[in-house]
Amino acid sequence: MKPLIQTLALCLCLLTCAAPVLAKADYSFVGIKDANQVTIFLKKLKKAVSDGDKAAVAAMVSYPIIVTIDDADKEIANKAAFLADYDKIINDHVKKGIAEQQLDEADVFVNKQGVMVGNDKQLLLLPEGKSLRITTINTK
Repeated sequence: MKPLIQTLALCLCLLTCAAPVLAKADYSFVGIKDANQVTIFLKKLKKAVSDGDKAAVAAMVSYPIIVTIDDADKEIANKAAFLADYDKIINDHVKKGIAEQQLDEADVFVNKQGVMVGNDKQLLLLPEGKSLRITTINTK
């Protein structure tokens, strides 16, 4: 009987340990205390991109930011510089990733680097003060 109890205890431990490390809406380990903040940010981002609201997207970026434009890394110092290169930065690849990103917390990938947006991880989000900001844009 004792081996059966040990086996059951081990199975229970394995099931518990095999579960995801994070609860469904736990982003606290990257500094995001309110999971709703991620959903709200993603909704605003998706709307701004689909509406072509370049100024709204630019306001969501942490500056300076380095992006790859025409196969070269370029530092974008501020909103004005972002807007000047908007179509090269928020290109079809980036737009597709944003459009396809699901809003449910279970579909949002997060690790110690931040919140990833898009199937090719086109964007990385991190908290900046009390707001989320885009800190990385993968244009390829």
